[in-house]
Amino acid sequence: MVWLRKIVRKGLNDVEKYRYGKPIGELERELGFEQVVRLCSNENPWPLPESVKKAISSGLGNVQRYPDPGAFKLRRFIASQWGVSPAEVIVGAGTEGLMHNLLHTIIDPGDQIVFPVPTYPIYRLAGIAAAAECVPLETGPDGGWGVDELVEACSEKTKAVILCNPNNPTGKMLPRNDLIHLASALEGKGILLVVDEAYAEYIDDPAYLSGIGLFRQIGRVVITRTFSKIHGLASLRVGYAIAPKSIAESYDKIHPVFEVSGIAQRAALASLGEREYIESIRVKTIEERNRLVKELLKTGVHVENTCANFVLVRHRKAETVYDLLLREGIIVRKGSDLGLPGFLRVSVGRPEENDRFLVSLEKVLNSVEG
Repeated sequence: MVWLRKIVRKGLNDVEKYRYGKPIGELERELGFEQVVRLCSNENPWPLPESVKKAISSGLGNVQRYPDPGAFKLRRFIASQWGVSPAEVIVGAGTEGLMHNLLHTIIDPGDQIVFPVPTYPIYRLAGIAAAAECVPLETGPDGGWGVDELVEACSEKTKAVILCNPNNPTGKMLPRNDLIHLASALEGKGILLVVDEAYAEYIDDPAYLSGIGLFRQIGRVVITRTFSKIHGLASLRVGYAIAPKSIAESYDKIHPVFEVSGIAQRAALASLGEREYIESIRVKTIEERNRLVKELLKTGVHVENTCANFVLVRHRKAETVYDLLLREGIIVRKGSDLGLPGFLRVSVGRPEENDRFLVSLEKVLNSVEG
């Protein structure tokens, strides 16, 4: 069976797989917890509206049929919502699926992609899968890079720059003027700007410019959004992109034909109609985010400013704190999994979940620092 070892791409030998947040079931099995607080994956922890539940239920009667491969109804609704053409809308299996297929659409052998790090690890993995040369621009948790520095990291081989705005895991955002400057500079070099806006709905900073607003201005950028965060459909794997028509048409040639299930399409369509629900989740999340930051600061830990539905906490014994929180039935995310050793990323949960986390954290910090 020696030949099997030669089958796998040599370039994957040194690639680490994506480190996902610890599943609740795994912790329950390991330590026997009946109730685990999961604050590791930046999900919407509140219940779905009835209309979305009904859409999911109604889809069960058609699971023996293939879904609409073009997601026609969903694409049309998204296009009308944002004032773009349906031909400029791509529907895919969340940000991860969109990014993998997008890079397979645009990358030729020898092309580069550039992205500031730390950021969502999938960009690098999707780039490697598409045989791109990945060029990370090293930064810190303070988002210490400038637009010109990012542009200078590009070369004649650079095909795309990928930007998470606001960024995961730092929670920082690139303000309006900087985003316009970046898009214009890359436009002049013939480099595609891809903006991942998974957390856009949580921003309350007036200096923010929606990437879709940028698309309307420039038109030669790609914007991705997901139903996995504020819409609460993480398990159904559905997201969308706004892209130039030529890119959308090429994407349609190579993506998996039945990429998004019929149930996911129905649920996403119903969710887009629930504007009051989405606004209520946004308001509750921001309120809890602010409360969480305030209470964390009282413990003496350092908390980074954030525009997303998570907070970044710095502690010199972050790995130990993470392990001890697990023993309390609290799952957060190790910063070391995301390129930020010495940090913990904590998703904003429901009030009772945040309260339990804060009580457990204080207990853990006392034991670590006592």
